Amino acid sequence: MRVLALVATAVSIALFLCVPAAKAAAVRGPVLACRDQADIKRALRPTSDKDAKDNAAYLKGRVGAGECVQLLRDQKVLVDQRDGQLWCVRPSGALDCYWTYEKAIDLYPPPPPEPGEQPGAKKKR
Repeated sequence: MRVLALVATAVSIALFLCVPAAKAAAVRGPVLACRDQADIKRALRPTSDKDAKDNAAYLKGRVGAGECVQLLRDQKVLVDQRDGQLWCVRPSGALDCYWTYEKAIDLYPPPPPEPGEQPGAKKKR
């Protein structure tokens, strides 16, 4: 019985080491993300609404309370949930996911540049 458990553990570890980790998505540019969908929907509302001038103060308060965060360009995130044009993304190392606009997330970011390579330069084949 002990041998079987030992073999099962060894196989589990071997499979864990052989399977590649999920590739993280990246943020395309600075963007607001909020824990509550209603907050991000409010932020995305057209500026013609009569409540639009109150949005800046409201969202600043939400950021101060930690309910909303500013995601930075090229920040690695994992997509937890999708709801139409809104996606809930979890920044690397974070426990909570934050809702943001789907167009702000690049599911297939380019690999980081090699040492000494210019960012954005195309590789010659």
